[in-house]
Amino acid sequence: MAKQEVQIPIQGMTCAACANRIEKGLQRMDGVDEVNVNFAVEKANVTYDPERLDVQAFEDKIEKLGYHVQHESITFDISGMTCAACATRIEKKLSKTDGVSKANVNFALENVTVEYNEGTINKQAD
Repeated sequence: MAKQEVQIPIQGMTCAACANRIEKGLQRMDGVDEVNVNFAVEKANVTYDPERLDVQAFEDKIEKLGYHVQHESITFDISGMTCAACATRIEKKLSKTDGVSKANVNFALENVTVEYNEGTINKQAD
């Protein structure tokens, strides 16, 4: 399978040594091909094998190293739900989507709020 590339926004880096620490930590992960952490723009670019790793593994590693992955949030209206099981099914499916860190469906308000990493739209690497 083709390699994929993801961009992860990182908060908490205070110097180039922080970027180097994250870069080395991610590079040691089995399935990672290339890592470039840019302190100035606070982002990590990772090329990896999606059959061996997912974005959540990178986020967990970054958090374990003492830094924070920045997430965006968006709310969508949903129509057609007839019961709480519908809401649960939608929530589970969204939560399994690469790059989504949290999905919360509100059956009563007929909406869903999704927290995600905007850089996790996977791109195939050449």
